Formats: sequence, C-alpha cells, structure tokens
Amino acid sequence: MADVLSQSQIDALLNSLSSSAPAEIQKHDEEETRKIKKYDFKTPKKFTRDRLKLVFSVYENFARVLSSYLTSMMRLSCQVEMVDIEEQKYFEFNNALSENDIVAMVEGTVMSSDDSEPENIMIQMSNPIIYALIDRMIGGSGENEGVDYNAGFTDIEISLFENIMVHILPIMEESWRSYFDIKFSYDKIETNPRLIQSIQADEIVVIIVLNIEIKETTGTFNICIPGNIMEGVFKQAEQAAKSTKRRDHQNGNVTKEEILESIKDSPLEMRAFLGEASILLEDIYALKPGDVINLKKPKDSDVSIYIEDKPWYKGRMGERKGNVAVKITGTTLTR
Repeated sequence: MADVLSQSQIDALLNSLSSSAPAEIQKHDEEETRKIKKYDFKTPKKFTRDRLKLVFSVYENFARVLSSYLTSMMRLSCQVEMVDIEEQKYFEFNNALSENDIVAMVEGTVMSSDDSEPENIMIQMSNPIIYALIDRMIGGSGENEGVDYNAGFTDIEISLFENIMVHILPIMEESWRSYFDIKFSYDKIETNPRLIQSIQADEIVVIIVLNIEIKETTGTFNICIPGNIMEGVFKQAEQAAKSTKRRDHQNGNVTKEEILESIKDSPLEMRAFLGEASILLEDIYALKPGDVINLKKPKDSDVSIYIEDKPWYKGRMGERKGNVAVKITGTTLTR
C-alpha cells in the first residue's frame, strides 16, 4: 500500500518548491522592479549636468524667497521647495499637461546678448494650489474642500491668478540677477496648453519643478524654459569667465594652475648625495680605479636626493640594467 502524505508534509513540499525558484526568474523579477532610466543616444543631452546645477541654484534661492512672499501675502504658512531640474523635449512637457490646466506665458530676454530676442517661457501651477491661493485672496481659509478641479476657471479666477503671476515675476528676475541679467515680462494666460504653438514640439527645453505646500494642500509649480534662453545664459557665463580671466592677467593675478603650467617644463638638477669624506690632495692624485673611499656611512643607509639645493627625497642605492641607480623610498622631512 502506497504511503499517504500528511497535510503538513504537503505544505512543506510546496514551500520548498516555491523557495527554490530558478535563479533566472528571480533575476528577471529584480530587473522588473529596478528603476531603469532610458537614454536616447540619437538625441544626446544638450546641457551638461554641471550647467544645470547653476540653474538649480538660481531656483533654490527663488524657492526660499517665494516661500516668504506667499506666507506674508496669504498670511498662512506656505512652503516652497526646489525638487528637480531636467532637460527634455517640449512635447514631453506638453503631453503631461491636461486641458483643464492654465499656463502663464512670460517673455524672457537675456539682456547681455546682442542677438537675443524674447522667448516664451511657460509657468504652470497645479490646480489645487491655484484654488487655495484664490480662496485665500477672496477671504477664505485656503482650503479646497468640495472643489471640482476639472470644472475650469472663471474669468475672475483667471484674473486673480494673473495678478499672482505678475507679482511673482520680479522675484524670479531678482533671483536670476545674482548670476545673470535676464528680464521677464508677463504676456498672457493660456487656458488650454495643448493649443500653444509658440514652441516647436521637438525643441529642447529645461523644466524646473518646485513643490508648494499651503496648509493641507500640496502641488507643483513648473517652469518651462526654452533651450535658446539657456544657451544665451551659458554663453553669458562663458564670456564672464573669460573676462574675469583676462582682467586677472591684466592685474597680475595668476592662478596656481597657470603657474604650474608655465613652469612644468623647467629643467632642474637632481643629484644623489651618498656621503662626505675629507682626504688629502696627494691622496686624490694617487687614486686609481678600484680604490675605495670611506664615506663613514653604513652600506644600507638612506641616500639623500637633492632637487637643486634642497633635499626632497630619500632613497637606496642599487642597479638597473647594468647602471648605477637610486630608488626613491620616501620624502625628506627637512624639506
């Protein structure tokens, strides 16, 4: 008669099978859960991460000042935090917007560039934050209970949001002024961002994402800056760096790197000091090959290596490829 497995034995068998899954399946599951960011090699990034860090610093300062401004204007605790900055194509940003969003169109101009023309900058604030600000401006508590965010905005609400944008632009301009001279001027409000045609779909833009928190309401504050403005900004930065370098040369200020670059090919005398001995002149005349001079130093003692007249290294005597040589073993503390 065949043995019959008990329920506990069946459970143990099933558990052992599930725990010994093939390594390929487990590896596949790990890869599925791992976050992988795709990189398009056909269209490489236009701006380096170091350059974007400069813009990140600008808007970190902007976030701090805007937080203070909204707190004083709304008489509520408002927190604004710089979250992320990313380069992408405009259609990617536009596709993320919905038909119920409203966008403030702003003209930005890099003042120090001769060939600079105004470019459209898009500023989009999430609807919950807009409603919280408007509610507070008209005497409410700033809470959005029972608000339908998909109902659209009235003309009065758009006018109030327009007033907020007009007051925010000088703050953003002042934040940029610490680094570059850029002018911002308010243009208009677009109620359907999908119909905006002022920026080409495949144009490179830089997206700045800030997070706003007003009481229990949180939302994002997105700024879309065209690549042409960013190119003008970075061109201005390069010109400022060259001007500073030229001015330092004129004033006689030379950097450490420039000094090292100019002297690295200079010839220096390098010699090994084996020891010293005092002998008579007649003994020198009598010297012949094979004679030994007593330097009064042990055979295995360190040899001082001089660079010009300064002892820089210590070493040991030896031989390399049939030639007498000195091996450097360390630095001299009496340098």
